[in-house]
Amino acid sequence: MSVTEKFLSMEYGPAPEDPREALLWLDRHGRKLGHFIGGSFRPPVDGVYFDTVDPSTGETLASVAQGSAADIDAR
Repeated sequence: MSVTEKFLSMEYGPAPEDPREALLWLDRHGRKLGHFIGGSFRPPVDGVYFDTVDPSTGETLASVAQGSAADIDAR
């Protein structure tokens, strides 16, 4: 089989840089993430979140829990 024939017969999956799966995961979590402790997300004690942004687009990806001393003491 020639290189050209191999190239034409190749099957392609999603590119590693394709964000679809990650964005779907964020959507399933409501794009608001607490602290991941003991296998589940927990809200921050102080209720403070900050936005995380996709640097390639400037789009807000999710709100993420801001950790504090109160979170450490509570866990």
